[in-house]
Amino acid sequence: MTAEDAPFLNTYARFPVELVAGQGCRVRDAQGRWYLDACAGIAVMALGHRHPTVAAAVQRQLDQLWHTSNLFHVPVQSAFAERLAGSMGGGAVFLCNSGAEANEAAVKLARKHHWLRDDPREEVLVLEGAFHGRTLMTLAMTPRPAYQAPFGPLPGGVRVAAPEDAATAVSARTAAVFVEPVQGEGGCRSLLHLLPGLREACDAHGALLVYDEIQCGLGRTGRWCHAPAPDLTTFAKALGGGLPLGALLTNPALSGTFTPGDHGSTFGGNPLACAAGLATLDVILAEDLPARCGRLGARLRAGLEATGASVTGEGLMLAAHLGRPAGPVLTAMRERGVLTCGAGPESVRFLPPFVLSEAEADELLAVFAEAVSVTA
Repeated sequence: MTAEDAPFLNTYARFPVELVAGQGCRVRDAQGRWYLDACAGIAVMALGHRHPTVAAAVQRQLDQLWHTSNLFHVPVQSAFAERLAGSMGGGAVFLCNSGAEANEAAVKLARKHHWLRDDPREEVLVLEGAFHGRTLMTLAMTPRPAYQAPFGPLPGGVRVAAPEDAATAVSARTAAVFVEPVQGEGGCRSLLHLLPGLREACDAHGALLVYDEIQCGLGRTGRWCHAPAPDLTTFAKALGGGLPLGALLTNPALSGTFTPGDHGSTFGGNPLACAAGLATLDVILAEDLPARCGRLGARLRAGLEATGASVTGEGLMLAAHLGRPAGPVLTAMRERGVLTCGAGPESVRFLPPFVLSEAEADELLAVFAEAVSVTA
């Protein structure tokens, strides 16, 4: 049986590459060819592949305990939660396995918060271009008819606003506003300039402000934290260093909202994932990788713009908008040894590891420029 014949449900349009190994910012296919990985598992491999600190942490945990459930205390899980919350200014953490699960938890917590105040609210306000997940609730929060149409009816209570109108759309009916500080699937569109206005509007109407940092968080944009501070933040992707790990982080005032039985996850906070996550956070913070993302992002932006592309995004979360189909450019880059992904039909997205070197950044730019030229 070939990889193409494997009995999967047809949910992915896979590239014709079978990957079998990785090291640093590169991956190797079954034929022995190495590629520069400028997609990084869709913003997951922040430290690259097989980072020695993460690998050692997972091996230590593998030799001790793989799983127990959340009915018991586990030291590595507690240490990870303390490190995440402490680095973000405090609060409480719910651990899960993915970004969609983290956003589901955030919706539930926001609604319970208002219920406890005898002010039950259902409305969740999201922005055009958002992507918050593929579960039914988070799909309802992802306003894309092509994604939603076959799966109705979707859960209610979701309202959509244009980003520029979002602050004025907040009302006394709004339980929470969800915003990606930099939209991922929406074309690496920076919404950082909107955050102060959303914070002010949420405060004025008693709504909670939620930052979905699943793709843009943990330093990828060049910032460890995005200001002003939100009430809730959701993380995943880079959080587990390559293992499945998601988290909802509350501000200190909301840390007592959930009580036992309100929410849960069998595998959330798995010891192996927490060991990887704790090591990943340690490296990002110790080596000030957010600053590195900012510097390398400026280098990449300048090089991408030199090709004539329109570039959006922040740090190492960039999209080059071509004004024509991106598929041929993605193919030409892959044929030349660089893997990346799209951000809409006419855009190429760049989500390389935080540890990308300057030489690798220049290699990426040279391949992109050639791919744009040969497909023009």
